This record gives sequence, structure tokens and C-alpha cells, in this order.
Amino acid sequence: MAANQNLATLLKVLNAITRNDLDAAAEGVADDVVYIVRGQSSVSGTYTGREALASVLGRILNLTNGTMTAVPEVVLAEGDNVMMYMRVMGSRPDGRLYDSHQAYLYRFRNGRLIEGQTIPVDQRAFAEFLAD
Repeated sequence: MAANQNLATLLKVLNAITRNDLDAAAEGVADDVVYIVRGQSSVSGTYTGREALASVLGRILNLTNGTMTAVPEVVLAEGDNVMMYMRVMGSRPDGRLYDSHQAYLYRFRNGRLIEGQTIPVDQRAFAEFLAD
């Protein structure tokens, strides 16, 4: 699949997540997706399968009352691979704020996300923001 088609799929998935529409986001994700959130935050780990990924995304949306947003600043796409460097922002009900950058690596197969990684630039800030 062409890089521009994978990028279009990814942007649809990200927009659906921003709208808190995990069902729409799932349309661009393979059933057997493997997703890794790097670092030591409460959501760090490896998630295998669409339901596991939806679960961690739902947890983040719940912790932040749906305020997490990501704005792409750099996008590189070639073949089945997409890399994004994004500014990520959000707030917690207790007043904690997050405004930092994260790198994202994605790999597609047949137009669906099969592997992904979130790599917070400031892993300590991300962990503190999401701490219970």
C-alpha cells in the first residue's frame, strides 16, 4: 500500500481518538496489532490485539476526561512505515497539565495498523501526568 494511503488511514485513526470515538479508530487497526508505550508510566507496556489497544486508549481518555490531543509537527512516511513527532497536550481533573512531545512509529499491512510505538520525549513528565 502506498505511503500516502497509510498516512491517510493513520490520520483518520488519530482524529477518531481525538473525538473519543474508539470504534471508528478501530477500523484502521488490525485485529492482531501490537502496540508499545515506552517508559515507566501507568500505561506503559505492550498491548497485543485491538481490544487491548482500545483498553489503554480508553484508560488515557478516562484519566484525562478526553482532553488528550496530539498535533503532528513532523511526519515521515515511506511504504508501510510512518513516523510522527507530535506535540501532545492534556489535563487531569486534579489540575495536572501535560504539554510535551512524543515520537510515534507505525507500521501498516494491507492498509491497517499492525505495529505501533509511543515514545514520550520526557518520560518522567508523562509518567507523573498519568500517575494515579
